[in-house]
Amino acid sequence: MVGCSLSKQEFKPTLPVEGWVPSSLPRELSVIGKPLNRRDAREKVNGQAKYSTDMIIPGMLYAKALRCPHAHARIRKIDTSKAEALPGVKAIISMNNCKEWMTYWYMIPQPAFPEEIAYSGQDVAVVAAIDIEAAERAIQLIEVDYEPLPAVFDPLEARKSNAPVVPILDVNVNATRSGNVHSSDVFQRGDISRGFKEADVVVEDNYKLPGQFHADIQTRCCVTNWDGEKLTVYESSQGVWNVKLQLAKSLDLPVDNVRVVVNYMGGGFGSKAGAQRYVHYASKLAIITGLPVRFELNRRDEFVSHPRRYGAHVNLKVGAKKDGTICAVQCKCILDLGAGSLYGGGISDMILHHIGEAYKCPNMHVEVTGVYTNTVPTGPQRGVLNPVGVFCMESSIDDLASKLNIDPVLLRLKNYSQYSSEQKKRPYSSKNLDKCIYQVTKEIGWSQRDEIARLNLGKTKRRGIGMSSYVLARTGYPPYNAKAQLAIRNDGSIELKTGVVEIGSGQITVLSMIAAEELGVSLDDVKILWGDTEGSLYSPSSHASRITTEMGPAVLQAAALAREKLFQLVSRKFGLKSDELLSVNGKIYVKSNPSLSISFKEACSLIPPDEEIFTTGSRGYNSEMEVYRQFGAQAAEVEVDLETGEIKIVKIVSAYDIGRALNPKLVQSQFYGAIMMGLGIALYEEGDFDPKSGILLNSDIHQYRIPSSLETPDIQTFTVEADDVHYPYSGKPVGEAPLMGVLPAVRNAIFHATGIKVNELPISSAKILELEAN
Repeated sequence: MVGCSLSKQEFKPTLPVEGWVPSSLPRELSVIGKPLNRRDAREKVNGQAKYSTDMIIPGMLYAKALRCPHAHARIRKIDTSKAEALPGVKAIISMNNCKEWMTYWYMIPQPAFPEEIAYSGQDVAVVAAIDIEAAERAIQLIEVDYEPLPAVFDPLEARKSNAPVVPILDVNVNATRSGNVHSSDVFQRGDISRGFKEADVVVEDNYKLPGQFHADIQTRCCVTNWDGEKLTVYESSQGVWNVKLQLAKSLDLPVDNVRVVVNYMGGGFGSKAGAQRYVHYASKLAIITGLPVRFELNRRDEFVSHPRRYGAHVNLKVGAKKDGTICAVQCKCILDLGAGSLYGGGISDMILHHIGEAYKCPNMHVEVTGVYTNTVPTGPQRGVLNPVGVFCMESSIDDLASKLNIDPVLLRLKNYSQYSSEQKKRPYSSKNLDKCIYQVTKEIGWSQRDEIARLNLGKTKRRGIGMSSYVLARTGYPPYNAKAQLAIRNDGSIELKTGVVEIGSGQITVLSMIAAEELGVSLDDVKILWGDTEGSLYSPSSHASRITTEMGPAVLQAAALAREKLFQLVSRKFGLKSDELLSVNGKIYVKSNPSLSISFKEACSLIPPDEEIFTTGSRGYNSEMEVYRQFGAQAAEVEVDLETGEIKIVKIVSAYDIGRALNPKLVQSQFYGAIMMGLGIALYEEGDFDPKSGILLNSDIHQYRIPSSLETPDIQTFTVEADDVHYPYSGKPVGEAPLMGVLPAVRNAIFHATGIKVNELPISSAKILELEAN
């Protein structure tokens, strides 16, 4: 952990909450900053944790989907009569009886069963039967008359005027489309032509990143139950409130008549943040039959129908003067949106966070174009589009440093920017990226970098060290309406109510820690209710690294309000003013005389037995005075065998400008997970589509390679801590950030070791051998 003059807790009253802003605690923190165990660890380890997969309701039906084998086709006719006649089949939904039905994903309307199919694996019909065997037999009996149509799988081909037009799956998403081109965003500043004229050195390269597929340990599973008036859904979603609102709109139900419960879930990484089609289908079938319906997807279902990460083709051109001053950046990016996308409009923002802000550059032109193809739809995945900008820009910076014969670290520091825009001089809420760069280069042994490259490892093996930095925005998102409720009762019990989902990264632990710190009690004293829309107010989904950022301020405000109300009772009893009191370690004491104290539980006995202290905290809007970003750096040491192309990651070092690590143990686990996921993108993961049919050929985690413990290198992590008054206790989000710099750090280390520039991911042995031969 690297310190940067972090105060005890001296944030000014700028925390983004509605109404009263809590003052800082004038004491040492007693809970925040401690490496405490996860609150849900015990039940997960001993098997008591109940997932949606474990739900069994008497009389439950089982659902199964029929999927189209064609990448593009028109359905002439569906005959479900044989399947309907099969004993045990209770209902079938398809275009026959749901022609006008729209499902909603992030409130984006999508035709449930369109006549024209957009990708291989798309749902055509869904059966509900008394057991899974009957459902599977019924699926085989459904007869579909398809008219196969021309398809296009490459976004570069799909944007041509004569390309087959991909059907619309996402309706009215922020922008109109022209053919398969959904939108084209342009950002520019300065004069790009003048910038390149001023450049002494120019590097230009093409980059290609594949779409990454999700491989969560728990596949999607829901159990839906309709009692004639109210729909109850047990889900494997990252956001109970997202699903509640989207289902209510899809099924035309009052919002209060939909309850969504997620007790535990096995991984999300953005894949389960909204209501996917399958939960709409299961809910519709439950309403039709009046019986509970279970819909569980297998691994192949996940691969062929679940939104994945965007693929990208990027041309990046960077110009600099002889002294290393960057004077021009031009980027043209083509994004593969698949057959449908969450980010139809405004897609350039996440590309720009790094390309547009990482370095001072007066002349810039960035164009990002989203293109539809007849492949699996796209959507959120850890980091979403940020890895595209980071990989391309950080790779080009090392290429530029090589051409200028300047140390890559010195080149980055020379062009270091303290503002998001040098023209407007708009400051960041905080930025300590330089300290992150110093930390990772020190720990990786940057000063011995050339000596490592000259190590005698035999005739064919080479060692190299590379690094990268990153900028991304994760500061909460509209509607900025997160709410938390807290109750203190006469018996001393404390109950925190939130509608968040614990997805495995410690959401309920961190929120409980915030409440405990403000109240001055231990973590175990706070009971937290989570993962249920019943009895909770709106909470955002546990994705986009937003829970600490959005729910944290709401919880802090609710707890501080409750503490102040309790202080008022204590002050009246002892003839003091409430502002003369402090609480910590389960005691409330007088500031001027700490020996005068009362236990927290004794203080609670002053609450009338039939009453409770009850408060609500609400997240407010972000300040418009500063720019909120996350920063970090990564370094990698690699070993490459030029005879076999084998790549071995020797070490990864990561440093992150975290503000404050609210729970260092949880932060470290997020580092490890993000780094391994980054290694997956960099070295292993790629969907293999049949070029003629568009069928995904490696639709399981045996053939679609993800890194395992066998590929895990030595990983060293560091947090750079400093005040940021806009976050609870200065705690910035961390879930996605450490993934970003892994891709270019590995690529740059390979470049340093071998002189080979691999600009297409994943970096495979075959690519190394091919480029070495050329």
